Amino acid sequence: VQLLVEKILQLPSAARYILQYLSCIGSSCHESTLGLITNQVLVSGPFPALDLIIEEGLLIKEGAEYKFAHDQIQLAAYSLIPVNKRDCVHLQIGSMILKHASKERMDSAIFIVADQLNRGAKFITDEDQKVKLANLNLRAGEKAMSLGTFSSAVAYLKSGIALLDMDSWARTYNLSLQLHSSYAESLYSIGQFSEIGQAASKIIVSAKNIGDRLPAYLTLIKAVAAQKKVA
Repeated sequence: VQLLVEKILQLPSAARYILQYLSCIGSSCHESTLGLITNQVLVSGPFPALDLIIEEGLLIKEGAEYKFAHDQIQLAAYSLIPVNKRDCVHLQIGSMILKHASKERMDSAIFIVADQLNRGAKFITDEDQKVKLANLNLRAGEKAMSLGTFSSAVAYLKSGIALLDMDSWARTYNLSLQLHSSYAESLYSIGQFSEIGQAASKIIVSAKNIGDRLPAYLTLIKAVAAQKKVA
């Protein structure tokens, strides 16, 4: 990795910047997402620098995707971001995509945005911004559920719940209800029956009416039945 770090440090600053930001997103990135991030800083756009990175064999372009040529290159690029600044960089990336993406692009990039913002969530102090991120995690969790990636759904929904304040059931009732209900259902989907009771009980205690409590009761019943089958 050290040799790769030295190679990256020899690149122009624009190329280093792109590699570091790409390393935060993952092993690959769609060119439209990369443009949303880098065009805010690189006046000339990201692509001249990308050509150089590709020539150096650090990235591969496949269609509209840019991919690290090797996992070690991603690790080397990420290591160049100071540890105490990494979560801030993730927050910056998520914020830029969220601000500039079209509705269509946002739908396809929702997991990237949620992941990036969640990494920097501890730096979000404004309650309205926390609510917005909680809503985003709800959307990401529901999409993950629809795709059958239930473990990811659990993670997004749990992150959303963590952003709620003590008065969330009074201030943002529908959001709180949806997050907790979907969270209980996602726990059932991955067989985490021991945790469903706590999630469902929060709904039963806080929900305003029987209709809002019903999904929690149904999830509890399904969980008990599934545990009996296992036993």
